[in-house]
Amino acid sequence: MKQNVDLELDLTGLESPEPMLKTKEAIDELATGQVILVKTTALGSEQNIRNLITNHPVTLLSFKKEDGIFHFLIEKTS
Repeated sequence: MKQNVDLELDLTGLESPEPMLKTKEAIDELATGQVILVKTTALGSEQNIRNLITNHPVTLLSFKKEDGIFHFLIEKTS
C-alpha cells in the first residue's frame, strides 16, 4: 500500500542541523494526519531527526537510506 504524501522536503546538500530545523518547521505547519517525506544527505540528520520525532507528536512511518540519501516518512499525530 502506497502512502500519500502531503509535503515533500528535499533537504539534500544542507548541513546539520539545518535539515532537522527545517523538518521541525514543516511538522509544526502540518495538520493532524498529514504526512511529510523528508530527504537529506547530512550525516547527523539521521540521529537529529529521530530525536525530533521522539519529542514531537509524530509517527515515523518508514525510514530508509538509499544512495547516500536518508528518507523519512513522518505522520503528524496531533
